[in-house]
Amino acid sequence: MSSLSSQNQQRAHDTARSNETTWSDIDKSRLYGIGSIMYSALTVALHPLTVAKIRRQVTTNNNQTTFNSGSFFQNYFRGLSVVVSLAIPARIIYISTLEFTRELIDTNTRHFIFNPPPVMAAYEN
Repeated sequence: MSSLSSQNQQRAHDTARSNETTWSDIDKSRLYGIGSIMYSALTVALHPLTVAKIRRQVTTNNNQTTFNSGSFFQNYFRGLSVVVSLAIPARIIYISTLEFTRELIDTNTRHFIFNPPPVMAAYEN
């Protein structure tokens, strides 16, 4: 009866593994290329809102600044090149670390569950 249970567990393990996408299965050049473009577009679109929010937070009642001098582009898109140039490498490192760690933990957890140490195997029955 124990062997049937272990066979069912192994079958479930194999089925679950065949449906998952692992880090080694992902086309990294496509992920980084398209992902960076999409992330940069989102950053460019939201940058004026971020600048307005920050300026609103630092403005006090005594220090009311107006943005009438200069154009909209100068006021709200200043510093965008720095933000985008630093955000892309940071995002690549973040995604790589996240996916590598997720796969590593998943592999080790599955190994631990399906091949428990002798102490835990004694309590299984």
